[in-house]
Amino acid sequence: MAESQRVYLDDIYASEECQGSVFRAVVMMAHEARFINNQSKQGYIQLTQKPTTIAMNRFKEHKLKMVEKGVNDVTADAVKAAAAEVAPSAEVIAEASESAADAF
Repeated sequence: MAESQRVYLDDIYASEECQGSVFRAVVMMAHEARFINNQSKQGYIQLTQKPTTIAMNRFKEHKLKMVEKGVNDVTADAVKAAAAEVAPSAEVIAEASESAADAF
């Protein structure tokens, strides 16, 4: 395995972007590798290395950042509100139950 294909724990612990978390580092590199792979599949870039190798190199060069969810991002409350709009009301469920009971 080439030296460029390794990310050492010291690199992760020293990284301010992932706050020393191995999990965050892996997630950051995985997201970058997926992005690079998608760009390649769509024909925007030509790859000379594997997407994971490029992502690891970018991590080691401190070019990756983890963006936390902001105020405008989808939150649990927004998801609940959207689900409430789609969910049938109790009256509709009662009518459907009565109709089903009458059918038998």
